[in-house]
Parts: sequence; C-alpha cells; structure tokens
Amino acid sequence: MTAVVPLRTLDPIQIETFQNQGYLVVRQVVPSSDLLPLVEVVSGVVDRQTDDLYAEGKITDLCREVDFTQRWYRVLQQFGGQNEVFGWHTSVFSQALFNLIVHPSILDVVGSLTEHEIQFNGDFWVRPKLPDEKLTTLPWHQDSAYMPHTEKNTHLTVWMPLVDVGAENGTLQFLPNSHLLGLKPHHHIDGESFKTPNQDPSVGSDCIETLKMKVGDLVIFHNLVFHRSLLNRTKSIRWSVDFRYSQTNTPLGNLWHKPISCVVRSHCSPNKVASWNDWQTMWEDSPHKSSFRW
Repeated sequence: MTAVVPLRTLDPIQIETFQNQGYLVVRQVVPSSDLLPLVEVVSGVVDRQTDDLYAEGKITDLCREVDFTQRWYRVLQQFGGQNEVFGWHTSVFSQALFNLIVHPSILDVVGSLTEHEIQFNGDFWVRPKLPDEKLTTLPWHQDSAYMPHTEKNTHLTVWMPLVDVGAENGTLQFLPNSHLLGLKPHHHIDGESFKTPNQDPSVGSDCIETLKMKVGDLVIFHNLVFHRSLLNRTKSIRWSVDFRYSQTNTPLGNLWHKPISCVVRSHCSPNKVASWNDWQTMWEDSPHKSSFRW
C-alpha cells in the first residue's frame, strides 16, 4: 500500500496558534459537496423518526417539503416534543460518516499535530441543537472531564457545522490558552448529565472567543481547553458533527468508544490503516450497536 501524501498541512503559524490557544479554526477544509452524503444520512434518520411519529398518531404533518435546517424541529413542535438525547450516535453510523472521518483534508489538518500518525478514537456524534433547547446548551467544560485518565495525553476533537453558525444559533465559545491550566475539578449539574468546573473558568478571563463558521470550516481543539455551546436563539436547527483523534498508540484506557477506535493514517505502518469494512466489523462486534438508541 502506498503511503498517503499530505495535501493540506497546517503552516507553522497555524500550528503555533493551536499550541498557544488550544484550538484552531481552519477555513474551508471540506467542500460542501463532500458533506452532503452525511446530511443525507441524517435526513434519512429524520424520515424514519417522522414516519414513526406519524404512525403513532403524534403528528399529522410529515413536513416533507420543509428544509433540512428546520424539518426535525417543525415535526417535534406538533406535539411539544424535544430531543431525547444531546447527540445522535447509533442512528448515523454509516459509510458516509466514516468517509468524513477519514477525509484526506481533515486528516491533513489532524496529522499536522500528530506527525501524520493518526488514530480515530472511536468517538463521534451528530448534534441537532433545536431552537431554545436547554438539553444541547453545554456549560463550560474540558473534554477530559468526560474521558477519565486522558489529561496526560493530547486528544483532538474536530467539530464541523453542517449549517453556518454564529452567536445567534448556538455556536461554540472558547477560552484561549485555558488548556495550559491542566484538568480542573468538574461536578455534575443537578438534574443534568453535564459536568462543569466548580468555579466558572471565564471569571477573570479577558478573552472569550465566539466562533463564527461556515459550512466546510472546522475547529480542532485540545482535550483540556475550556469550551461551551450557546443557546440557539433562531428558529432553525444548528446541525453539527464531531469526532476525536490522537497520535497513533496514544493510550485510550477504558474509554467507552475504545472498541471502535482504529488507525486512519500512518506512514510508519500503512498496513494498519482501517478501511470502511474494517470499521464496520469493529462496530458489529462492539457494544455500541445496542448501547445507544440514537
């Protein structure tokens, strides 16, 4: 197998910015046409869920002609329904998702920070943030607070909007340089599944960056950088997708998604790079297929 030649590596200034800030926005990494297969998968999930709700008599309008950015919300509005979980997982497992995870341009960005030896950590979500929805409005947190024993290694999240995002529709906010503070104690918020630090990390900070991103942009960020997502104050859904990587052989411990982790780029051991068929087999043999409704 011929090793993959990097196509779009980060330049030294971008790498330095990431190292200093703990995150980096990279513009127009993926053509919008390359995101369409995943959008079609998500639309298919909406189709199936809508048909089920119609069969159950909960809705009278299938909203077939409503745009992707509003349809799921319009369907749920008919009976006062809400998202049941903060992200979709099992329902969006697909080759379209895998093709995005291993998209050469995304791996070029990740590889710039991992010596082009990359393992996908197995963790992925598609997130529909509905208008005025508290469930998907995440508080300040560090990802390592949800991933035990990962704070000593670098784990990189790639987050991509499937619609244009800004302050009004629930984009992400970051505290620059906060990854240099180390992992802070987090506690569960009463009545919620989310964790947040015991002390508000933004207090005393002279900079909170609110991201404004277009479809095709991505933000890549460190597992220790503080970030949160805002309330969606529009009437459309803020759709996004995210997944996590680390340098090959970075320990994953007992992370719940470890069974579907795999090598996705390697110049040293290209024979270990997983294909779609490999990842599909891992999924079938893992507990993920039955552990998550969504």
